[in-house]
Amino acid sequence: MTCKYLTRKDLPSFVVDESVKEHAYEFATYSSIVDTTTMRLAPKAFYSERHAWVSHSFDALTMTLSSADRVKPTRLFVESLAGGVDGRRSLAHASAVRRYMANCGTWRSSYRLVLSLVQGFQDPPFFAVHDLESPETDQDDAVWDLFFVRISGVQEYGFHAGIEPLMWVTDSLGESFNILDWKGLYSQITNLSNIWIESIISHAKDEGQFFQEPPPEEEYNY
Repeated sequence: MTCKYLTRKDLPSFVVDESVKEHAYEFATYSSIVDTTTMRLAPKAFYSERHAWVSHSFDALTMTLSSADRVKPTRLFVESLAGGVDGRRSLAHASAVRRYMANCGTWRSSYRLVLSLVQGFQDPPFFAVHDLESPETDQDDAVWDLFFVRISGVQEYGFHAGIEPLMWVTDSLGESFNILDWKGLYSQITNLSNIWIESIISHAKDEGQFFQEPPPEEEYNY
């Protein structure tokens, strides 16, 4: 399946920009989700809380995400997903932060969201068995999925803010990252994430934007 535009969760958007444009051109004549094998539009599906309860498929996180467009300003919804160690919720939060940055196109209204995103690196996420694709799925695979979504968000923030060390932050992760050794990498994460937090705060202070009051309405109302 494709949502018409190619999105790589494991790479920052500025790295795959050319591929996204090519993908968008290829599927320009389709209005929504397409089966990439048959090239046919997938049936539209609408979320129904009533149906979820009747079919015994209700999921609280799905219900929360279904109401995202009704919360204004959007940043309040994104902030509501922060914190905790639930892997699915953390994945939704990281994705929402990245979507917010992509739509508002500025770091000024994003740095607080990104600070929460980076702080999340310090707590090992938890995925229940029923959260995984199948009982045979290795939980470390899900943990790496979340890590890549988060680290790409940090890189995209570096792109918007013009902080080059954050744009290429994966270069500083060492051998554990290169060989996908989660335990080895996690032992470094707390120290690294504190460095990234200080970098974001220092930059915001230098630019006179660190918890500026009142906030720029044209940005924060997004």
